[in-house]
Amino acid sequence: MTISEAELPVARATSVQAVAPRCNVSDFIFEQAKQRPEQAAVIEHATGRRVTYAELAKRIENITFGLTQLGICNGARTVFAIKPGIEFVETVFALFRAGAVPVVVDPGMGVDNMLKCIEEAQPTALVGIPMAHMLSKLKSRAFRSVKQRVTVGRRWLWGGASLDELRARNVTGAQAAPTTAETTAAILFTSGATGVPKGVVFRQGVFVGQTEMIRDAYDIQPGEVDVPCFALFALFSVAMGVTIVLPDIDFSNPGKASPAKVVDAINAHHATMSFGSPAVWKRVGPYLEQTGVTLPTIKRILIAGAPVPFTTLAMFKGKLAPEGDLHTPYGATESLPFSTISASEILGETRLDTANGAGTCVGKPLPGVNAKVIRFVDGPIASLDDAEELPTGEVGEIIVNSPVTTQEYFNRPENNKLAKIRSAGVPPAQGTAAPPVPESLGHGARDSARLWHRMGDAGYFDANGRLWFCGRVNHRVETANGTMWPIRVEAIFNNHDAISRCALVGLGDRPNQVPCIVIELHDGHIPEKDLRERIRSELQRMADAHELTRGIRYFLFHEGLPVDVRHNAKINREALKHWADTQLPEVTQ
Repeated sequence: MTISEAELPVARATSVQAVAPRCNVSDFIFEQAKQRPEQAAVIEHATGRRVTYAELAKRIENITFGLTQLGICNGARTVFAIKPGIEFVETVFALFRAGAVPVVVDPGMGVDNMLKCIEEAQPTALVGIPMAHMLSKLKSRAFRSVKQRVTVGRRWLWGGASLDELRARNVTGAQAAPTTAETTAAILFTSGATGVPKGVVFRQGVFVGQTEMIRDAYDIQPGEVDVPCFALFALFSVAMGVTIVLPDIDFSNPGKASPAKVVDAINAHHATMSFGSPAVWKRVGPYLEQTGVTLPTIKRILIAGAPVPFTTLAMFKGKLAPEGDLHTPYGATESLPFSTISASEILGETRLDTANGAGTCVGKPLPGVNAKVIRFVDGPIASLDDAEELPTGEVGEIIVNSPVTTQEYFNRPENNKLAKIRSAGVPPAQGTAAPPVPESLGHGARDSARLWHRMGDAGYFDANGRLWFCGRVNHRVETANGTMWPIRVEAIFNNHDAISRCALVGLGDRPNQVPCIVIELHDGHIPEKDLRERIRSELQRMADAHELTRGIRYFLFHEGLPVDVRHNAKINREALKHWADTQLPEVTQ
């Protein structure tokens, strides 16, 4: 049916809007629809379904109107539980446009953690697949604040609307919510791989800034084709005017992605770019070598989530477009992008230093990104005036301040105190959340007024202004002879031919921990005793020969190091430390 102008919800300008200009990441889609209406915006490779930008904009407009009628708008926190596909893209942009706040929780963190995150967010709406609605009924405590529902798929006994009903309306001229750069856009929960999952508050200006920074950093042009292996990154691409082709993989389990399906999607659609975890490309690289297949149209592959092995980067040499390269952006959920470096620079300039314990080079901070390395402090740092910036070459904690640095965690005042630092000379804010930054300030002033984020990572700057990552601050091993950093130490042992990867853990408690190396071999199996002893002996000689590793005496074998749920690449060192303590109890007593 057709909705008349009189029936449309009215989004009146407010006094805030009079001061601050409109800002909403969904506007990118409508601009692309004007410029390239017939270009495909989203393609599902497995099903062949596709929508053009004109169709996507129309769907978003219709869904936005329906959401607003239901009251899912203007700050309504909404659990977002849709599998990657056309519905995923159109619905999340409609939520942004309605001014609702999607609450995104990674299901891979486990049901219990997921439910805790949802309960903490206190959502008033649920937009998701039938399984999500069923879970909300079975685990009603976590969803007790939910009042409105939209089902993506078949609706059963839980009521509410269906996405098909919202999409089928024919709305013209629907007004979007009067959002500004400081309007809360989404709450994205961290995976919990390096601590307790926390809800990161994203404002509309951060999403817009991320889209522009990623586009400019990699010279991404409208009309290109992206095969994303991480669903959330796909939203940036479609906002840039890049066609996204969703491969036939389980996005929640990248470590088991079929390399053949990823490659098929890339070559069938002549893709120019792709983004994914190291776990994906660690599978695709050998597949290319074994089959002789190449990716002749790929200009750039972005790999993020954990340090990338040299062997993975080297596998793609000569298999991309002539100007093609791999890039490893660095950042965190709370501040992304931060810096970037290409495989060419790594393999040509930094590889040997990394192999000898220098850490992992993550490149120079991108334009607009202010970064510092400060002396470690356990506990909060109220102001940058209280932090000691370290000189070139000295390892400390990495902090960042940029237009895409998020300013707070949702309902986590203590975490805000620990993770955020006021800019120098800026007075404390009232309450625990970061105050809005007035739009009347110039861009430079606004950036300097933003809070600095403590990355929780250790590193240092070299003489060329490049940042070197040494490991997470809370993964450091403090021994009687000094501090050891996992990324630096592990790189030395990873030079052994039999080792796929290893992890440094500290047995016992700081500051008198005993360093131990946990080893995963290429075949993933624990070898027989004679081979174990031979490898241990060789690793001991390597340890004794290097200043950074001298003093390491314990080596354990593990069938498969535990990894994070989001990228299947970061080593879960907390779980590994607990396991190692049980293997060598005599050391910790």
